[in-house]
Amino acid sequence: MSYISAGGKTYKDYQEYCNSDDLELDDKFRKLLSGSRTPQTEDERLWLGNMRKIQSEGKVIEVPSGTF
Repeated sequence: MSYISAGGKTYKDYQEYCNSDDLELDDKFRKLLSGSRTPQTEDERLWLGNMRKIQSEGKVIEVPSGTF
C-alpha cells in the first residue's frame, strides 16, 4: 500500500516515507525517537544514541516543530 505525504509525494509505504531524506530535521528526530525511522547516517546513529541515553536518565526530550 502506498503512502502519500502531506506535500503530495508518493512513497512505496509509510516506512519508506519515515526513512526518506525528504523529512525536515525535527521530523527525523521525532521519528527516530518513536522508532518509526531507522538511522540513515552516522550522525543519526549518534543522535539516537544520545537521545536514548538522555531518556534512560529519566529526562524528557521535546522536539519543537519548525525550530531547525
